[in-house]
Amino acid sequence: EISHSDEWSVRVSFLESYSEAKTTASKFEGMISPLSIAIFQSLFAFHKANDVTGDLIEFGVFRGKSASVLLRNLNSGETAYLVDVVGCPDFARPDAISGQYEFIKGKGNTFSVSDAFAKSVPASFRLSHHDGSHRFNNVIAEMTFMETRLAPRGIVILDDFLNPAYMQVVAASFNYLATRSSGLEFLPYSNNKAYLCHKEDFDFYSRFIIEKLLSDINSAEFDCMLARSDNHPVYRAFSLYPKNRPGLPDFYGTDFLGDKYYRLG
Repeated sequence: EISHSDEWSVRVSFLESYSEAKTTASKFEGMISPLSIAIFQSLFAFHKANDVTGDLIEFGVFRGKSASVLLRNLNSGETAYLVDVVGCPDFARPDAISGQYEFIKGKGNTFSVSDAFAKSVPASFRLSHHDGSHRFNNVIAEMTFMETRLAPRGIVILDDFLNPAYMQVVAASFNYLATRSSGLEFLPYSNNKAYLCHKEDFDFYSRFIIEKLLSDINSAEFDCMLARSDNHPVYRAFSLYPKNRPGLPDFYGTDFLGDKYYRLG
């Protein structure tokens, strides 16, 4: 049983890690938002607490802003593989965070169907972040590759999901899940990023989302709510987003639907 003092210690630890990650990321150009940084940090803390380990990979690095968050969350013996068609302009900056990375120059969608690339990276990853080309076929190619390389309890993160300029990311990801007999499914959506996991890990992460993620986020600088208004076997994911006015419940629909979509077990 976790005591109140232990809970406070964990909360303070999250706030410190979030603040440090945000400060580090601010030194890099890029588009990852403070809310996404907070979600990443909460997720990495959950991995650490549950001994989820493994390498990380990012497709589409740009100037390294989101990569900086990945690098600072590497455990001993882990490696971050950073894939981009443009070479990193200043390796001293990521080096200052961690030297545990390999930069691979090239297109993610090309590498994802390359035997040479497959042999050069590990057999499994605990997290992949996809922020390179968002063309329909490229999303399919990267998801196909990652499903064969995703470790148990691993997470796939698709960037620019529901971005009006890149709606093909939505179309491609649903197409992939519907036509490939995929073992992946959506977990939460938040802030233009969709998070997916193995189907058998959905309950493991649902507990994290309901019991930890929202409280972590709202202990920082955010006032978000969690939403799930169905629990269909094909789609049972959550959404996490800022409240549009003060005073709304933390869990959408509990005032008129009850808590049936947020019960565990």
